[in-house]
Amino acid sequence: MTRIAVAVVVALMASMEQSPSEPQAELESRVMTTVRAAVTPALPYPASDEEGVLPKDEKSTDPWMVRPHAAGDRSIEVIANPLNLGNQQRATKAMAQIQASLESAQRRSEAQYERAVAEAKRTGRSQDVDGVTLSDEGLAGARVDAESHVTIDVEFNQPAYSFTVASSIAPSASRTVTVAGAVAVITVPSNVYRQKTAASTDDRFCPAETVVFFGAVQAPDVSERSSNAFTVTAAGTSAENLHAVRSVVIRLRGNETLIAQILRGSDWTRMLELLK
Repeated sequence: MTRIAVAVVVALMASMEQSPSEPQAELESRVMTTVRAAVTPALPYPASDEEGVLPKDEKSTDPWMVRPHAAGDRSIEVIANPLNLGNQQRATKAMAQIQASLESAQRRSEAQYERAVAEAKRTGRSQDVDGVTLSDEGLAGARVDAESHVTIDVEFNQPAYSFTVASSIAPSASRTVTVAGAVAVITVPSNVYRQKTAASTDDRFCPAETVVFFGAVQAPDVSERSSNAFTVTAAGTSAENLHAVRSVVIRLRGNETLIAQILRGSDWTRMLELLK
């Protein structure tokens, strides 16, 4: 075989090895383009800058802004606009609550330190002292963080879908939300749950969550892992044709009101067209 023939064979083999990744990338782009088009009617808000800090035009005062899509990203992020007056007022109120929680944590830490010093003088043994951390911002900090955005994660063509939720309320099929063409809609309202640690039991905030199942996927099952942890699972099917979309699952987490707006105002018929 000549050198030219060998080179041609090697090039063909390399092309064959690379070809599966190209349809997958195209398919992923098509799925995300469709999902973004579906939710656009429910999100009439300006784009943010690349960092998601301010509106791109630096002057819009809409309550929300949508972060630009990055290639290969399977999520859509909607963020509270810091230039909106209502958001500013809520942030100011939350900061006051966070400050109170931090001051309380500081007082506990100082009291623990004084007891540790006294114990060390008495016994000669040192003790660990808890410092003030971000977790000491308390429920107010967790709540303002959760309610200042909505993250929309997208998965498709999986043989099985599984999501873990830390919550005091079990995920369940929605009785009030209907999504055209969906196999199932599983929801979790925002709530507070208790988490045990080595030293104490702390309150934690669970943001609102809704998971929407489309296509060739079985009805999801909810299993209880503990008193405040649940797993949502659903069997799906992988697409035999690399260009086919058999199932799509959309998971929305964050601001409860905005999630409801997205579910109600999106053009979900686009998803049905995608699954044909």
